Amino acid sequence: MRYADFGIDPYMCFMNGLYLSVFKKIGLSFGTTVSISSFLLLLIVLISDRSKIGLGTVAAIALTGYVSDLGVFLCNLILIEGTALFVLRIGMMVFGILLVAIGSGMYFNTYVGVSPYDAIGLIITNKIGNQNMYRWVRIGTDLICVSIGFILGNIPGAGTIIMAFFTGPLFAFFRNRILIWGKKLNIITW
Repeated sequence: MRYADFGIDPYMCFMNGLYLSVFKKIGLSFGTTVSISSFLLLLIVLISDRSKIGLGTVAAIALTGYVSDLGVFLCNLILIEGTALFVLRIGMMVFGILLVAIGSGMYFNTYVGVSPYDAIGLIITNKIGNQNMYRWVRIGTDLICVSIGFILGNIPGAGTIIMAFFTGPLFAFFRNRILIWGKKLNIITW
């Protein structure tokens, strides 16, 4: 999504705004911005619902920003220009949205912990008591992140807006589908 340059996911929009307005000025990388901010969100999750924390949480805090940095570095090695590059960028945006949705649907079902940002939406949904509300809660948290990111200097793109409105519904869809498929294939037994 960062390489496609049509806008990044809502949480990363917030993180990039924070990076541009604070962390870049003090010489820290985007990956470090994500790690520090995710750790601070983790404190909220620790207070609210520790059941969302696990190895997946640690991996999300430690790796997400740096994997994103690595992905952008590797994509910058692509030597395509003009119309082909534009088409590739659109494809990467669509692929990025689907990859995030499918990946989240998978890792939400493993119960090994989720990223602190993902945990916030799940905790709010649990407090409401209606799991079907997750899609709407996620749209709300995503729109808040986009707004804060914009205020901090990140310009949301089409991909950001698409993800703000469709990440929640796509996560809910893939989480449900993967759970059903996993049980049919005896991969998921809980």
